[in-house]
Amino acid sequence: MKIEIGKITKAQGIKGEVKLLCYVDDAHMLKGVKTVYIGQNSHKVLKCRPDGHFCYLLLEGIADRNTAESLREWVVYAEKDSLMLDEGRYFIEDLLGCTVVLSNGAKVGKVVDILQYGAADVYVCEGEKNVSFPFLKDLVLSVDIRRQLITLDEKRFEEVCVYED
Repeated sequence: MKIEIGKITKAQGIKGEVKLLCYVDDAHMLKGVKTVYIGQNSHKVLKCRPDGHFCYLLLEGIADRNTAESLREWVVYAEKDSLMLDEGRYFIEDLLGCTVVLSNGAKVGKVVDILQYGAADVYVCEGEKNVSFPFLKDLVLSVDIRRQLITLDEKRFEEVCVYED
């Protein structure tokens, strides 16, 4: 499965390198990517240099500045399983649709949106009552992507959750 990893913003240098604005939250996730997809073409990654929210890529078949410049504004894709996620990190698309339950077994609902405000992502759940909660280490007991299940500490949940009116 392919996932958008960024957009080419410009050519970098004269040897065909491109500057990629990363859509992933850490450009270092791209270090394991061996092939990227731009339009209908695939390109082997010859070199990857993460730098903040950007990544510089040297791609097979892109040998000069003019060719690199022709890729400006193109969206770049990679195979999802080639991205390196640290333990405890997840793709948003894998979390959407997960069932959220409390440690006492009570069902909260299904994750329908994840809002990113900076300090902590806010999960929005639809259920018997619509509720939002921040994704905090002391709140989340487990995340099982395979089973589509997120388990939360019941006591901490009641302290931090916000119910819709």
